[in-house]
Amino acid sequence: MNNKIWKKEKAYIASLLEDYPNYQEYVNKRVFELTHPVQEVDENVGGGKAQFKRNDVVDNMLITVEEDHRLNALRAEHYAIRTCYDDAPEEIQTICYELYFKKYKNRQYHTILDLCKAGKIPLSQTTAYLKFDEFLRQVAEQLGLPC
Repeated sequence: MNNKIWKKEKAYIASLLEDYPNYQEYVNKRVFELTHPVQEVDENVGGGKAQFKRNDVVDNMLITVEEDHRLNALRAEHYAIRTCYDDAPEEIQTICYELYFKKYKNRQYHTILDLCKAGKIPLSQTTAYLKFDEFLRQVAEQLGLPC
């Protein structure tokens, strides 16, 4: 694969890893947006209402929530990361947790090199980068991205 394209894919997956802890918040926000749509102002002041109009707001909301592309993309991204993370070795889980899942202000380490030097992962720097790169490729495959 083209190295330039893979760098973009890696950056994209890294941003997904950064957002992974906020998944539930994003889903809740999107569901709220879908279930509480902005209602247009009725300028027909004094106009009558249709008498036997069926109220299918709940049905439309359920269809919208289930078919929403953004919500389904969030679910797919979360599933891909969770699946690969659960199957990953402990060293990779440590890298993900320390460098991506922790809030930035609470991070003690900022690179894989920092983790290796501190002895948080029992791997050489090269091996750690190669294994983490393989993890990113697995996430990309789960998402259907070219890797």
